[in-house]
Amino acid sequence: MLGPLPALHKYLLVAAALVVCTGIGLWFVAVPEIPLNLRVGLVAGAATGIAASFVLVHDFHQREGRAVRVRRRLH
Repeated sequence: MLGPLPALHKYLLVAAALVVCTGIGLWFVAVPEIPLNLRVGLVAGAATGIAASFVLVHDFHQREGRAVRVRRRLH
């Protein structure tokens, strides 16, 4: 979605997505109307974070490399 990013930005984006989604999973555990235990909330949040980080970082456009013509010099 965001295109080609430097490696550091990809790692930061993945870490932020995991932290936010795991926090949302913990928040769902804290809501008394939804009967979940802590393990289910953490696993659901982490799984959602992994899926969100894949969607954010993956480049869905198929970029084909063009053939580059190499010219060699004769000595």
